[in-house]
Amino acid sequence: MTDQTHKTTCAKPPFFIVGCPRSGTTLLQVLVDAHPDIAIPPESFIFERFGDILHCYGDLSSDSNLRLFVSDLLQDERIKDWQLGTDTEEFIRGIGERTPASVISSLFEAYARKQGKTRWGDKTPQHALYLREIRQTFPNARLIHLVRDGRDVAESLSRIYIGPKSIYSIARRWRDHVMAFHDFCRDLPKEEYLEIKYEELVENPVGIQRRILDFLGEDKALVADTGNKLPDSNARRQATHAVSHHSGLNKTVSGEKVGVFKTRFTEREIEIFELVAGDALDIYGYQRASKDGKPVRASERVYFFLQDGFYRYQRKLFRPQMLKHLGKEIKLATQRRIRRAMRLSRKV
Repeated sequence: MTDQTHKTTCAKPPFFIVGCPRSGTTLLQVLVDAHPDIAIPPESFIFERFGDILHCYGDLSSDSNLRLFVSDLLQDERIKDWQLGTDTEEFIRGIGERTPASVISSLFEAYARKQGKTRWGDKTPQHALYLREIRQTFPNARLIHLVRDGRDVAESLSRIYIGPKSIYSIARRWRDHVMAFHDFCRDLPKEEYLEIKYEELVENPVGIQRRILDFLGEDKALVADTGNKLPDSNARRQATHAVSHHSGLNKTVSGEKVGVFKTRFTEREIEIFELVAGDALDIYGYQRASKDGKPVRASERVYFFLQDGFYRYQRKLFRPQMLKHLGKEIKLATQRRIRRAMRLSRKV
């Protein structure tokens, strides 16, 4: 992104919740968003969708450059889901410094104000792969990483209609996300990042909620102790309304899904996962179930390719709800590609 920093009007820094998708980040979002001062909007994907073209907008002290950047942000399909109810000119009038960080922060602040809150955070799991860009833009940002046993992540992903479907590709995806955070934070001061395990979260949601609020410097006494029942936060209502695979948020928090992979996968599937991501399982203290597995065969690779390239989309084509989701995916990808092509060809 950029090394220009944002001097926020709030004394407390922004924070970013990341982790491999299906690790429980939405559950964590619901618990943190329950605080009366904290607002976490639907997933922004800001750094994924704008990180590699931010330089194309040029010097934002130029009215035309700033207007183009703000317009692109507000028209992004992800940000439109926030329903901010503002236009480019109105938004620009509320911006302080004309830097990318100030503009991005103003976007989140607008959402927070709409919720009657004063501090913002972001929950986009895939931002685990964009930590360098986040810290370059917001050097004082706090990072929160939720880690779940990758084999349970694989079981969850195998049931829903988004993401890779083969055990091989899911293992690679999980390893990429958790190791990206592990490697990036190796040299960061301990007070600037926090790692939480999903297994601890479902065992003691209130305790983890308070631990995070302490980390963020917020008053944990302002949040009611709901035990294993989820608070009725705005983030919870939005998540359950948006997608069917968040329906679990309507239930109480439990550890019933911990270790579920043991009964859902074959020995060979578990073996393949551990061949691909065993080192990451070791680092995060998850005990392997197999020893010295046989290398992945060519025939298995062909099957995995078919699972990821054809079967995952075939499942969507015969379900109306998933057709709608597939249409959204296509729209998001098309918008990003067109915008990227146009901005990279722009001379500033």
